[in-house]
Amino acid sequence: MKTNHLLSLMAIPMLAITSCGRDIYVPNQVNAPLLKEKNEFKANLSLSNWQGAYAVSDNIAIMVNGQYVSRAFWYNNSDNEDDDLFVDKNTRGGLIEGGVGFFKAIDSKKRAVFDVYAGYGNGAFKTLEGAYNSAPDGTSKIDYQLRTQFHKFFVQPSFGLSHKVVEAAFTPRFSIVKFYGQTIGVKAFENDTERRDNFLRIGDNAVPFFEPAFTVRVGYRYVKFHAQLMFSVPMNDETYSGYDVNDYFQPVSFQTGVSLNFGEWVKNSGRK
Repeated sequence: MKTNHLLSLMAIPMLAITSCGRDIYVPNQVNAPLLKEKNEFKANLSLSNWQGAYAVSDNIAIMVNGQYVSRAFWYNNSDNEDDDLFVDKNTRGGLIEGGVGFFKAIDSKKRAVFDVYAGYGNGAFKTLEGAYNSAPDGTSKIDYQLRTQFHKFFVQPSFGLSHKVVEAAFTPRFSIVKFYGQTIGVKAFENDTERRDNFLRIGDNAVPFFEPAFTVRVGYRYVKFHAQLMFSVPMNDETYSGYDVNDYFQPVSFQTGVSLNFGEWVKNSGRK
């Protein structure tokens, strides 16, 4: 079992290229703030993720994260041709989550940082079943829509380096996602009742995910360019009617944006 999970992780880049699944779970960007001191604040801003973290004491912090995925900006809404090689172009939705955690600088220069956060989120995603791509022009998207809501619980330890010019972190996030409220359009999987049943049963059991993320920030003091590569690996082998529930989860994500950092150490770093 463990070997299978390791092989799955190694194969993810290829899966991202070849998969044409229906994504009803897109993992949000991992918030890895690497805070060092009381009253420090950090925000990460990108097109689909918005995150903030604030240190309420010298070792305790809170975070709030938001996500909204909509690929209409990149694709013609009237276009019902096949998906991009990397993503399901019809996926739309997101989540809101919050967490609390512990952080500590672990070297004398306070550049190496360890932190761990735990939290809860709630969200929803919807997409279109693949047969919509070959449907006649003017076909209602609602007839092919797949939709689900979910609760999410997560724990994420991080180890990283934080400097006024560059930051880097590795964060192995563990998430448990419980889907509920699945709905399916009247024409979705119209000729495949087993596949319909498969989708409607996604919420039967909570799905654990291993979501390791690699984060890099480069800039100077208050403002840095932010980039993150993350994988999302379901840690079970559930199948319903011969179909793997993993078909509905986006396996890899790459995000870029801007990171803002405000704190006493950031202010003082300009004097050195």
